[in-house]
Amino acid sequence: MHNRMILLAVALLSAFICHGQGYEAVHSFKAPEAKQGVAVDGKYFYAISNQQITKYSRNGDSLATWFEKDRRLIRHFDGGIVIGKRLYCSHSNFSAVPMASSIEVFDTRTLKHLESVSFGIEYGSCTWIVPGKRCWYVCFAHYDKNGESAGGKVIRDASWTQLVQFDRKWRKVRGWILPPELVEEIRPMSLSGGLFVNGKFWCTGHDAQKIYVLEFPPYGTTLRWTGTISIPFHGQGIALDPDGHLWGIDRKQRLVIEAVPE
Repeated sequence: MHNRMILLAVALLSAFICHGQGYEAVHSFKAPEAKQGVAVDGKYFYAISNQQITKYSRNGDSLATWFEKDRRLIRHFDGGIVIGKRLYCSHSNFSAVPMASSIEVFDTRTLKHLESVSFGIEYGSCTWIVPGKRCWYVCFAHYDKNGESAGGKVIRDASWTQLVQFDRKWRKVRGWILPPELVEEIRPMSLSGGLFVNGKFWCTGHDAQKIYVLEFPPYGTTLRWTGTISIPFHGQGIALDPDGHLWGIDRKQRLVIEAVPE
């Protein structure tokens, strides 16, 4: 019976994706710290805001907070994801290496900082990390020391342009670029957030009320933009809980929003 329920859920999710339906809000609560990224696990919600992370219960009770105390470090967290008992927060800028790609790792129980992990990509601005079955994926924009992209074009609006695959030891495996039409769609805002759902890559953008559905190409290195899904909040970060509910934030109203498929 359990396996049949799982297969039914996968079938319903696949049908939902194919028809490009949307999500509707079913629950929300006020969270002053809800400004940038989001993360969620089976019991708790994590609001990520620049130099602050706040842990909430599903009812909106504030349980723990982490602040950046070392002013020598320039951290600006945009996203996060819970894997096991760890919270991985992305987009860390170190003053010694401007725009160095790395993530900071925290204990989900106490929000104690555990370690820093570098992606080994100098002058790349990491915006999201997503786990695959046997690897990690990171969406980021590449810069050189002059603030130019690898192709020589200055990226003044910080539009994220690449998705890079790493193995479990954080070694680069391969990469893809976003479709040019999607990059134009999100200008002048930047892409933010990311999930893998049923083999597809979901991402959203700053203040966009939609999710962009991308697929890996059979050939070449350009991802395929295959559809959009409407969401009941202005996207910055997105997260799926174990029940398949979508979580996000309304930055203007400082609301955390839980949504389910319409």
